[in-house]
Amino acid sequence: MRSPISAVTIVKSRTEKLTNLITQLEQCSPTPDELVIVWMAPPSDLSLVRSDKFDIVHKFVTQDALPIAKARNKGMSAAKHANLVYLNVDAVIAPSLFRDGLLALRDNTVVITSVVFLPNERCCKPYRQISKDEKEIGYLASNDDTLPEDDNNEIPSRDQEINHGKFSDDSICSTVFFIRKADFHKTGGFDEGYAGFGLNDEDFFTNCRALGFSLEQLPTRTFAPHRPNYQCPINHLLDFVHNAQRFHSKWGFYPCVNVLNAYADQGFINADFKQNGIKIKHLPQQVEEDTPGAPAEKPMVTNAQNNIAFTSFHSPEKESGLLSTSA
Repeated sequence: MRSPISAVTIVKSRTEKLTNLITQLEQCSPTPDELVIVWMAPPSDLSLVRSDKFDIVHKFVTQDALPIAKARNKGMSAAKHANLVYLNVDAVIAPSLFRDGLLALRDNTVVITSVVFLPNERCCKPYRQISKDEKEIGYLASNDDTLPEDDNNEIPSRDQEINHGKFSDDSICSTVFFIRKADFHKTGGFDEGYAGFGLNDEDFFTNCRALGFSLEQLPTRTFAPHRPNYQCPINHLLDFVHNAQRFHSKWGFYPCVNVLNAYADQGFINADFKQNGIKIKHLPQQVEEDTPGAPAEKPMVTNAQNNIAFTSFHSPEKESGLLSTSA
């Protein structure tokens, strides 16, 4: 049975993740009525993939590449239903996702799920198997209120200052979220003025709250691979600083202050950025690909001391309790 909702995802090169997502959607009860796929790169063998369970609508670029914000906006605008759900292409979703989300969704509300980040190889199993394994291990979701005392490689660090509480966890919120199409249009969509890495999600959900929308979290869990781009390494310094300045000019405060403080501690930006704005003092040095000991496939950026990677979000304070669900 189909539900009156449009699912939206964007994809560039991770076509194997798209295949897995479509399979998951086909196993949902109910399924979405349509899946809108925005291709951020030239077409591939999957660019006309179809499903017997729901309609698939393909949207293609008219240029060499499509930025993430523009791709998301294109997909959400192309959806035909009043109810929308955005899905990261590598999300592993619950079979009850659409039933649970539609029960909770209402006007002026964004509904998100609980999210558990896992090593990529553990996200290749069916949802029920992953869920069973994680219950046995005891990991909790990255945006749950209560987390294990000891950090581990699968859960982002929480040993950091909470800044602006409810604004600090939006990178996780964007993994899966439901919103009315009319409400998405009220936001103006994702700000396409952000360049490169960082803070577009924080900006979008800050905008939602500024409009008076409520963010409600389902107890329904989503699993996702813990990839390096969930963090903020210093090779994205320029993008992050540019985007932080844009964010501050719009909202009057800096997001992800722990990242900026870490930049300041390493001497890349001024320590008094809150009072005097961000000024770049010097740039990190690029490691050459042929440097002995440096990974050939992914050169890192470092300073003279060591490699540094800073997390780009915090565990948030919640404005409301978990929603009840029939799952």
